[in-house]
Amino acid sequence: MTAPGHGPLSEKRSRTVHGILGAAMQIVMEEGVAGLSMSAIAERAGVSRQTLYSYYPDVEAVLAGVVAMGDEGDAELIERLQDENDARLALGSFVDAMVATAASGHPSPTALTVALPVTLRRALAEHAQQTERLVVELLRRGQEDGSFRADLDPALDGRLLFRATLAGAELAAEPDADQRLLSQHLKAALLRMVVAEGSMPAGR
Repeated sequence: MTAPGHGPLSEKRSRTVHGILGAAMQIVMEEGVAGLSMSAIAERAGVSRQTLYSYYPDVEAVLAGVVAMGDEGDAELIERLQDENDARLALGSFVDAMVATAASGHPSPTALTVALPVTLRRALAEHAQQTERLVVELLRRGQEDGSFRADLDPALDGRLLFRATLAGAELAAEPDADQRLLSQHLKAALLRMVVAEGSMPAGR
């Protein structure tokens, strides 16, 4: 990630950027975009306003940074899942990633989409669509190798599976949620819906 006007981030700068963006996300979740101000972000992130302005010139730039951070995470996830040969394991890894994101306290794509300005909302929607297309592709791959049911409609069932995963993963944000247990049960439930008879679900 690169902050506006800067080259590749050092470890310290990277921590500062993630702190700023994390603070902005927390405020959005608690108060909506209306609660965002550069002063509020700086206070929540534990940095001076001067430091904040050295990274981002205004609130919209901070929000753009939030979207870009999500884009980076999506790109890394997509690359990892595309490299996984077993469609069942890839689907399980997708579930793990969604649960981990929810458990981290980051807003869900749905929550951010509602809160963001229109231009950034469109960008976030494009990221979500890209990840959704990957789930559709995973179903196709699983059908081709015989591990997923032949009667699935990847284009439709992939979209349903994507949304079901996001909804289930949001339970990880609840107090005292057991992230590991939730991942296990969510993966088992989803795989039961798509795995072909006689093809045992893969697990890690």
